[in-house]
Amino acid sequence: MLARNIELYNFGSDYIHTKVSELASDYQGNHIKDGNSSGELDAWFLHLAEGIDESSRAEFDILVQNDLLVGELVVIHGTGLTQAEFDALGNVGGSLAWSPTSNLILYGETTDIATAKAEGVNIMIGPDWAPSGSKSSMHELKTADWWDENVLGDIFTDYELVQTITTNIVDAIGWAEHTGRIQPGLAADLVVLDTFHADPYRNVVEAIDPDVRLVVVGGLAVFGDVDIMQAMDDEIQIIQGEGFTKATDITYDGVPEATLTVDELMTFLENCNQGAQVPLEYLFTLGDERYFDVLNRSQTFQNGRTIDLWSEYYDIELDEDGHRVGGTVGGADPINTTIDPNNGGNGNNGGTTVPEPELPNVFTTNGPRGATLSHPTTIEEGIHLETCTSDNGQTIPEDKELLCGSILVVMQPTDDCIELEGWYCQLEVGDAFAVPSKLCEDTGSLPTDVTCRDAWSYLDIEEEPEPEPELPENEEEALLEGPLYWVAVISLIGLLVASIVTINQNLRGSDEDE
Repeated sequence: MLARNIELYNFGSDYIHTKVSELASDYQGNHIKDGNSSGELDAWFLHLAEGIDESSRAEFDILVQNDLLVGELVVIHGTGLTQAEFDALGNVGGSLAWSPTSNLILYGETTDIATAKAEGVNIMIGPDWAPSGSKSSMHELKTADWWDENVLGDIFTDYELVQTITTNIVDAIGWAEHTGRIQPGLAADLVVLDTFHADPYRNVVEAIDPDVRLVVVGGLAVFGDVDIMQAMDDEIQIIQGEGFTKATDITYDGVPEATLTVDELMTFLENCNQGAQVPLEYLFTLGDERYFDVLNRSQTFQNGRTIDLWSEYYDIELDEDGHRVGGTVGGADPINTTIDPNNGGNGNNGGTTVPEPELPNVFTTNGPRGATLSHPTTIEEGIHLETCTSDNGQTIPEDKELLCGSILVVMQPTDDCIELEGWYCQLEVGDAFAVPSKLCEDTGSLPTDVTCRDAWSYLDIEEEPEPEPELPENEEEALLEGPLYWVAVISLIGLLVASIVTINQNLRGSDEDE
């Protein structure tokens, strides 16, 4: 009830296949080929090349030789793959499930994720299994973030990392038309987090167990803060963490697998140990001192490095109610975040969206005053302010002139066209258009994949200069006939005579000296 299981029946179909065992050289995989050719196959999860030796890499050759390299393929791990294999996987539109924690614990190295990214492979992150993996995708995201920053040189943005546990997954498994994004018509599969970082994507990367305020699957509240769960569900159970408290409801009438409460389920799992003195693992990551001790002491996981995930992400202070000190739930002032309202890119089905760009409110005008025609621009050039075509309800002082403008930014690839003194079609992510003299409300209807930002300011109206004296129509003739003309002529003659006299006297003085 706490998550969707891809191996069960979902959204009216069961067209996702999995294979965990090693791929034999004579493996036919006819169900994969038939599903690919008919279009019914959503995804094929295949444990492949889980190792760092040649035999692991060679498993990929079996795929190619048996015509099983299909776009629905999701390679789990792929630690033995090289540039050639990632190139082939990216060319067919395949995906990779990356589990860096497990890879490092088992092998001391992880998948060449930088090459996979460069070759266009769709990357998703998963925690693998309990013996060598992590408890959740939230924690696995932190291992990936540490690896990206300290080993790869920060090749992933925070936005791209968040995609690996959200949209990249549903795009890989054919669920994009059912869930994975917040938009009308899709299933309400949601995770609500406390806000403690101004960048919403960084907020997701750094979020830990107490920060999860609510989990909703198919519109049903299944986990979260006690107060929220009490308001949404009348059959909650309390789960106590180290320093924080959560509530859950994992039962659902009419579903045979959803009849046990949390306590009953824990008892059932303990009985699975068949009398062995093996305690169940602690449910949460925060507070599991043994888990972090294993990571810190693991020679393979560290492999000459110092990977201290506890200090990097989990060493935080909680208030008496179990919420992060510095988060909005714990009483901090609201954090001003910028969230893209159009964030719903199609991933493999048409590209990806970008976070809403951080645009300054006002830019200086680009070009001469009066250049009010809309035109392509760049985000850096921004808003071009010109004389407004409408006052937008503003009271304009008498000594001021209202300037305004807007910029349209394409948030995801779209075939929709924009009419701006001409038609602009086949728009790509990041394309921008300046609309001087108009605010967003004046630009008309825009495609849903385009966001608009506008700005306005006042300009002092300069005082008009004193008018020049009017001259006769034939200005040149009038000057020749006027008295000023003859005064100027006489003055010039007098100046020439005086100069000649002075020169003559100087010459005589020189002769006498000799």
